[in-house]
Amino acid sequence: MKKNSNGVVILITLLNILVYKLHKLQEAQQKKRLPLSIRKLCRHFSLGDIKSATNNFKEEMVIGKGGFGIVYKGLIDSKERIVAIKRAKSMSKQGSKEFLTEIEMLSKSQHSHVVSLVGYCDDDDEMILVYEYMPSGTLADHLYKRVRKGETSLPSLTWVQRLKICIGTAHGLNYLHTGTNIETRVIHRDVKTSNILLNENFAAKISDFGLSKTGPANQTCTYVSTRVKGTPGYLDPYYVETRRLTRKSDVYAFGVVLFEVLCGRPAVDRSLDEEQIGLAGWVQHCFKEGHLDQIIDPNVKANISSDSLNAYVDVAIKCLDIRPKLRPTMAEIVVGLESALTLQEKSTHYTLPEIIPDDFTQEDLKFSKPEVVSTIRNPKLCTGEGNKKSSDGMTFPKRVSAFVSLTTRVFSGNRNAKRSRYSFSVLSVNSHKVQAAGSQTFTPVYQPEPPTPRKEEEALKSPKYKIFTFNDLAVATRKFHHHSLLGEGGFGCVYKGWIDQNTLAATKWGTGLAIAVKRLNVEGFQGCAEWMTEINHLDTLCHPNIIKLIGYCSEEEHRLLVYEFMPQGSVEKLLFRRDSNFKPLTWKLRMSIALGVAKGLAYLHSSEARVIYRDLKASNILIDSVSVTIWISSNCKLISSYEGHLYLKSDVFSFGVLLLELLAGRRVIDLTLPTTEHNLPSQPAIFQKHN
Repeated sequence: MKKNSNGVVILITLLNILVYKLHKLQEAQQKKRLPLSIRKLCRHFSLGDIKSATNNFKEEMVIGKGGFGIVYKGLIDSKERIVAIKRAKSMSKQGSKEFLTEIEMLSKSQHSHVVSLVGYCDDDDEMILVYEYMPSGTLADHLYKRVRKGETSLPSLTWVQRLKICIGTAHGLNYLHTGTNIETRVIHRDVKTSNILLNENFAAKISDFGLSKTGPANQTCTYVSTRVKGTPGYLDPYYVETRRLTRKSDVYAFGVVLFEVLCGRPAVDRSLDEEQIGLAGWVQHCFKEGHLDQIIDPNVKANISSDSLNAYVDVAIKCLDIRPKLRPTMAEIVVGLESALTLQEKSTHYTLPEIIPDDFTQEDLKFSKPEVVSTIRNPKLCTGEGNKKSSDGMTFPKRVSAFVSLTTRVFSGNRNAKRSRYSFSVLSVNSHKVQAAGSQTFTPVYQPEPPTPRKEEEALKSPKYKIFTFNDLAVATRKFHHHSLLGEGGFGCVYKGWIDQNTLAATKWGTGLAIAVKRLNVEGFQGCAEWMTEINHLDTLCHPNIIKLIGYCSEEEHRLLVYEFMPQGSVEKLLFRRDSNFKPLTWKLRMSIALGVAKGLAYLHSSEARVIYRDLKASNILIDSVSVTIWISSNCKLISSYEGHLYLKSDVFSFGVLLLELLAGRRVIDLTLPTTEHNLPSQPAIFQKHN
């Protein structure tokens, strides 16, 4: 009997152990299994599907390796779709927690600069993720990885390409940080060049969310207490010291990325001297000593404009500030990088012939190609006593004087002025030497006869423009919802909309590229002829200070024009509105506006464009984050006669009125003032009040 009792006890004990083990196994499986709500959002692949897509994980299909495991190139959907398949290795440092984090994160996030998750596989204890395929690899590949592996056939990224990649990445991080279109805010925690993927057009997409942390978008606490995880060389010193993870930790890592892009080297390079191993510390040292130019990637150093470099370095250095609160937000970084891109494109992609007056000698202007070191803003280079000079050797008063003289000669058509290859950008001077064209005289822009305007069918076949359907633009503007309305004029209403940056297809509101859609009012004062006039003009014009037309719609009775969106709106709104958010424009910005408009008009009046604007006013001048743009209207006219020259002077008069508005901060006609002050140009004494 006693033996039987002992046997029962042993049996019960064994059963308890078995039940406990099964419970733990089930618990482990449950941790790995996705919540039902997430499974519904994400495509499930069987292990057989994955093996078929990768030829049973053949070595020749491997396109990358990382801490999570191996990445394969795969073919799914009857071998018609290429994908990237990431398979966790059995001894991976990352496990089920990271696997679930990435699926949950990417199944909720939809952004043009965040990599898309196609699906997953969790059969037979596998942890496999399937992503959209990015054929151009990682940013790290193009900066240094492939070259170090001996692959020299890969062309180096241009400076403009690098800027666009950085801007795209910054847009993606800003989306994650601000909680746009998702309920949580996201801290990526592993921002690095090997986690920035490039598609066939070199558009950047952020990947690898295994270490990401999330929190409510509206939470008051700005940090997450957590163990330190990430990649050496990118880790925020504040996070390492306090274990407080913030969005500014991503900003620090992105600052390291920016300098990898500028210098063409990895964040950590143990082949270098001890003080140079860590890129973040080394660039900060070089910046303080004024030697940052010495470590710029030789592949792009000669092609970076000084203004673009200044704007870029300003952003990158601020990202690495030891104090997180003093680092910029990702939204501020986007603005700064877009400024750097605009300044670069203006200096390299467009050259506007300017007029050098006879009374300004080359010695006075001191135009010479500066060394890169002289363009980087740091305490040693920007301090000095007395009258400070710019990097090109010109004092500010002389620069303004030169510009005023040049602009006056441009508009007046002075026959004695000389042509030059030199070009100005807003508040800056390009870095080419002046070479006067001998005794060649300037031919007045109003003499040449313009080309015959093209027929409608010819202009509408221009490869420059996207042809939108009416339904496309209805989707992009939320069916022309009143909340999308930007303004209204004689032509009709202007709406804000959103399209994909690469395909230009209509996208979900708030994602992709913002556009301005002008819809013709069929009962308005302007009609199809004016609609056609705008297309005809903009098809032949190309200048940084002229609005860019993206495309149009001509479908049944519908006539619409699609322009680039200028987020700051019109000068009229910024200068004259008096609501609770009104802030007076700074003098620097007013000068930038004046110079930008002058350059746009100078281009329109040039022999290249031969256009009289005829409608210059504050409401037709738009501003984005960094530049001033003139909105081309159907009132424009081609120059063809001496009468055209008179109209040129009409544009100059309108420009003078605009200058008075900028100086006085009031409208040209203001009936709310005393009768004697209604007309601004007739009241020179009024400027003493606003001085």
